[in-house]
Amino acid sequence: MSMDAIAKDLLTPMTEGTRHDRVTHTRTTSHEFNFLVFCLFQSCPRLNEGALNVHIVPATHGELGYTRTFYQHYTGYDDFYDHSKVNMKNILDAVITALWTHDNRKFTLSDLPYLFHWWKNRDGTVRRMVYQLLRQGRLFIAGGGWSMSDEATTSYHAIIDHFTYSLRKLNATFLSCSRPLVTWQADVYGHSREFASLMAQMGFDGHFINPISYEDELVRMKTKTLEFVWRGSDDLGADSDIYTHKLFDGYWTPPGFCFGGFCNDPLIITSDSTFNNVEERINLFIKHMNQRQAPYYTTRNVMVIMGQRLGYHDAPVWFANVDKLISLVNAKQTAIKNRVFLFYSTPACYLKAVQEAAPKLSTKQDDFLPYTYDKDTHTSGMFTSRPVIKYLAREIHHFLQMAKQLQIFAKLGNNDRRFEDIMWIAGVMQDHTIITGAMRPYVSDYYARKVYLAKELCIQMYRPAFNILRKSPKSMQYYACQFNISSCWTMSEDRFFIVIYNPLAWPVTRPIRLPVARGVYHVYDPKGAKQNHSIITIHDLIASLPDRGEILTEDELVFIAEKIPPMGFRSYYIQQLHARTRQKRSIIKKLNKNKKKKYLTRQTNNLKIDDKSLLDDIQDYEDFEENTERPRIQFGNISLSNETDFYPDYVVTPPTRINRTTTEVPPSRTTSNPTTTTTISSSSSTTTASSSPPTSSLPLYPEYEYVEVTDKPEATTEYIDYDKYYRRMEQAGYHSFETTRNYINNEYILITFDNKYRLTEIQLLNGVNISFHIEMCYYISDDPVKLGLDKKKPGAYVFRPMDPQPILISDYFEAKALKTDIVQELHLKFSTYAGVALRLYTGLPTIEVDWIVGPIPMDDGYGKDVFIRYASNIVNKGAFYTDSNGRQTIKRMRDMRATYKQTNVDNIPGNFYPVTSKIYIEDLERNVRMSVFTDRAQGGTSLIDGNIDLMLHRRIFTDDSGIQTFLNETEFGRGLIVTGKHYLYLSKADHRANKVFEKKFAKELELQPKVFSSIHPSYVNISYDLWNANKNEYSALRMKVPIGVHILTIEKLGDKLLLRLENYLEKADVVRNGVKVVFIKELFMDFVIVDVKETTLAGNIYLEDYTPMQWQKDRFVKNFNEFYGNSSGPEFTNPDSEFIRSFERVNLDTGIELQPQQIRTFVVTYVLV
Repeated sequence: MSMDAIAKDLLTPMTEGTRHDRVTHTRTTSHEFNFLVFCLFQSCPRLNEGALNVHIVPATHGELGYTRTFYQHYTGYDDFYDHSKVNMKNILDAVITALWTHDNRKFTLSDLPYLFHWWKNRDGTVRRMVYQLLRQGRLFIAGGGWSMSDEATTSYHAIIDHFTYSLRKLNATFLSCSRPLVTWQADVYGHSREFASLMAQMGFDGHFINPISYEDELVRMKTKTLEFVWRGSDDLGADSDIYTHKLFDGYWTPPGFCFGGFCNDPLIITSDSTFNNVEERINLFIKHMNQRQAPYYTTRNVMVIMGQRLGYHDAPVWFANVDKLISLVNAKQTAIKNRVFLFYSTPACYLKAVQEAAPKLSTKQDDFLPYTYDKDTHTSGMFTSRPVIKYLAREIHHFLQMAKQLQIFAKLGNNDRRFEDIMWIAGVMQDHTIITGAMRPYVSDYYARKVYLAKELCIQMYRPAFNILRKSPKSMQYYACQFNISSCWTMSEDRFFIVIYNPLAWPVTRPIRLPVARGVYHVYDPKGAKQNHSIITIHDLIASLPDRGEILTEDELVFIAEKIPPMGFRSYYIQQLHARTRQKRSIIKKLNKNKKKKYLTRQTNNLKIDDKSLLDDIQDYEDFEENTERPRIQFGNISLSNETDFYPDYVVTPPTRINRTTTEVPPSRTTSNPTTTTTISSSSSTTTASSSPPTSSLPLYPEYEYVEVTDKPEATTEYIDYDKYYRRMEQAGYHSFETTRNYINNEYILITFDNKYRLTEIQLLNGVNISFHIEMCYYISDDPVKLGLDKKKPGAYVFRPMDPQPILISDYFEAKALKTDIVQELHLKFSTYAGVALRLYTGLPTIEVDWIVGPIPMDDGYGKDVFIRYASNIVNKGAFYTDSNGRQTIKRMRDMRATYKQTNVDNIPGNFYPVTSKIYIEDLERNVRMSVFTDRAQGGTSLIDGNIDLMLHRRIFTDDSGIQTFLNETEFGRGLIVTGKHYLYLSKADHRANKVFEKKFAKELELQPKVFSSIHPSYVNISYDLWNANKNEYSALRMKVPIGVHILTIEKLGDKLLLRLENYLEKADVVRNGVKVVFIKELFMDFVIVDVKETTLAGNIYLEDYTPMQWQKDRFVKNFNEFYGNSSGPEFTNPDSEFIRSFERVNLDTGIELQPQQIRTFVVTYVLV
């Protein structure tokens, strides 16, 4: 933004001696001035060496969700209550006025969406006041994120994104004086290890957190470890270390000293002798400092927050009483040794004072999850609450990344306004009251609508971008359909095309499912080749969903889109075939099913359609393609000859094949299918089963001979028997048919079940096998009021079952197994509100589990927490692993905590942890590992060896917050129905290449290729010829990147680019050192990179200007996951060998090195080619 000379001068930091001397912004490395910009510490008060220095920090805490929407919190207006004076507009007006009238006051602010909304509606006079306050260090910005981000359920990529947005916005608006030096996680229920790592990499000097579990806090108070150095990543070492401070009273004042209009504490009265309470107030505060707080810290500094939620709308009252408190306490103790000395301060000033005291701090390497409020209350419910909101938070982040890429690759015009709106909501969705679901239902609906609008803004950029890159008409439109409920209005006609965009930096293979009417189709790839595909029936629970749209289909067209170009797209054309009349008659003869040769003759006559057929017309003379061989992905014994090679497809040796000796024919509608016995053999084991995987010697489609005959009067009229025709389609594997065999399988996986469709086993072709079954269960939610118990109620945050024994939704369920050439599925319907579909796709090594839950019954008046259990015979000895914010892996131990011993263990909610992308268990003796990947944040655990439980949906009628944040979500006049996906991956536990695949697969789920459909043909001519005339395949990359490297971010920054590269592998995943080298100079197709300047993670500080704070600290263990739960002694790091990565300029010719788990950020100068 443009800035006038006066404003810029006001923002220039002052030296300590004079207010008008200009100083450089370069950060010094001395201990006294160890900050990037002088305006953030030069106004810190001088400490009293002989006193307990009490840093008084006035602050407020706004909410983005909770009881109201953003605009209701800002204005005080809503649809339910009268206008409230307690609003963020009044708070900011009152605080700025109060600061301006007294130049010794300070205030800490962290609510950036409100600050910027207020700012854009203020005139130049007020803005200059704010500039002056920032320059003088009296208005201090803490936190730096666009929201106070939740740490349990957010993705690391989304965290980086919204901090980048807000920190750069601060710098562009207020220059360096507004840079937050510390985080401000003052109201976040649980703190993650990866979040701490990200904050350290962004250049924050301190990490201020609250709350932590009550037992953990008691231990830390006793051991004086409320301040410590947190190592966010063992792989990154010292680069991820950050000073961490547990806020003693959170964002609240000490008890008895809340001065706001809605507080019950007495004000300090000095003017009336009758009601004068100075002595009592001052003595109580001094007692608090000396006895309640100071004994638990290692230095003679304590920080006291003076604030509350939505405090300081009456700022004059607050500041007047804080002024009295400071002056009266200091005046009372002038002659007392070891006195308490009070002064206005900021978190940065407190941090500087602690660092100058040079304490030796303890260390931490695990996390603070889950948060335990008391012995009966764990906030593990928020890991799952409002699953739709959690999915939308991930979805809008996904859409935003694609928009950023297409803005660059298609060279779109100025879309700053659109990006501003999209990033606003994408950042807000990460807030601790929104993504966790801790808000009133109408607030949830408000933000869901905001996400929908933001997605539409993204699509408004996709449309011109696709048309530019495809060289298609500007009138061509593209839509994102509701594929999760099998609905897409643009696919209701007999021809359409799709565009699949892949935002990742490597080719991705994924199954594509398109809602269509049952019939016969052709699917063409960009080369005009016909794509193998099948038609399969959707799950009954999906088909019965309300409001699926006007055009209801019960089938989906399925094919495998192989190797979608990196950072690019591929388009496919789909055409339905119809029966047509001709002048000549034909006789269709079935050929020998084993013949390879194709015959084609045509004949046609008036068609007579069988009245029993309810299916669509099809073409009866089409030349069907044979099945073609596809490259296969080796599963189980994946090996990489060289981890730094570019793109081997994880195939070194051909997969072991199952010897199949039977042919399965779809059962007749009137006869039953015979049973067979087949021997399954592999290189490592031989198993005999009552039924086994078949192989058909049929080609993909039945072959026909079309014999032309002349018209003769005596010739009889032929007709198509559609029932028989579709039977042939089923037999060929084109249309799905229901099988009575007790297994589904693909090349690598065999899933068996008994004659009642209860799952029994999973076998892999590399010899790995486990017993396996799926249960859908629920816990009855506790209701303390009904039971007459004095406990906190369950709700959006709190999960507590009434009975520790879960209830099976049903032990008897409807089931059917469907088979096609492309996918085999097992549909299980446990009840009218819960079911799953297990899917095995040709050539893919994972098991897809499509789940649906809702409406959860409420007839008994009790809430329910519904979860899915994947049960096996794996012996994991109480250990399981979850991701931390979708990135590094952290070990969990059942009924244990890493840094303290629990005295009151609730082994159900206390063992649930956040799963942002993956949870797994492993049996080291049998060398087996089972991983489950999620499509959104969910609560997960392993309560019993061999089991993985994932919470899917919650419907709770109690409220843990007392502000009506009930989880009784409804839609269409009934309880909310939620659909989602899990992916199961079974492998050998010690095979590192499988671990590499898992990391890569997690990225392919988080940023999976998106399918966009073309406009309905009623509006635009979508003929094959016109489609084929466009460019239907594109990649923005000229070169491949090494396996393990992810282009995390590429976005426009004026005339430059922000480029962020990530090595997503961990040291435990790789055989050697895992260092990757990336050459970016000519990495992209349309431009060449000519210069780069490296920055900190958020892109707001050049790395050459940054020097992190140094601390004296205890040792770290080398690897937390290996240490935790291990009876052997820990192996410690050598402090002398640990160092923070020094700054080195990038040489584009020698490449950019990426250590395991390292993310590097660059501002890039480029030229178009």
